[in-house]
Amino acid sequence: MAILILLGLIALIVIAGLRVIDQQTLAIVETFGKFARVLTPGLNWIIPGVQRIACLMDLRVQELSAQVEVKTRDNMFVTLPVAIMVRVLPERAADAYYQLASPQEQVKTWVLNTLRSSTAAMTLMNMYEDRDELAQQMQASLAERMGTYGYEIVSVLIDQPTVSEEVQHAFNGVIASERKREAAVQEAEAKRILIVGEARAEAESQQLRAEGLARARTVLAASLTEAIAQAKGSGISEQDIMYLLLETNRLDTVKYASEKGKLVLMDLRAPASQAGLQIPLD
Repeated sequence: MAILILLGLIALIVIAGLRVIDQQTLAIVETFGKFARVLTPGLNWIIPGVQRIACLMDLRVQELSAQVEVKTRDNMFVTLPVAIMVRVLPERAADAYYQLASPQEQVKTWVLNTLRSSTAAMTLMNMYEDRDELAQQMQASLAERMGTYGYEIVSVLIDQPTVSEEVQHAFNGVIASERKREAAVQEAEAKRILIVGEARAEAESQQLRAEGLARARTVLAASLTEAIAQAKGSGISEQDIMYLLLETNRLDTVKYASEKGKLVLMDLRAPASQAGLQIPLD
């Protein structure tokens, strides 16, 4: 009978000491208030009345959010939404439990201090453009500090900075002015290229016209030389030949002006016989 009672007590003690630990969870076990060991997921046993589970540590990645107000180098007060992904290192679970009294609040405090020191040398424009670099700096700083307490910083995300409406309006005005200035520079450059191109085209056109005129004069001079030589061979004097050429040019000019212009031309020159040109009548 006594043996049955003893076996029953042992069974009760065994059953009372059984503990089931869920997946992605660790349990901190204390013996009379002193750390004893860490229970892993599955079925575990502790000594009833002597040992107890002081805490269950969640190994999943947790998100810590904070709204951090910082001051930039150009004296702008900016609110940065920060999200920190952190988890407990399984091999450092005891340190994570015993070394930090309030992990979430302490992490937020460290984030605030790190951000303020990093953004003090940045302008508002830099903060908008270099958020990824700022997040990397924060992650490196927090990873080194939190690693000694049994926590791993998985990632740090910094959302778009938030400023007052007046500052946002002024900021947008600056950006718009810069875009207008860039557009004006591009437009001026396009006009310059167009003007240079037109000037080059005009210069080439004038050069071609000059070359054409020079060739035409060369051909004209050759034809006149040949005509004068033939006229001399026919017995016409040089004075008469010169007058004939001038008269021909004058008549061609009158004809061209009457065809192309809107002027009424009257030829008031003396007849050829009065000018001394001897024209045979027979």
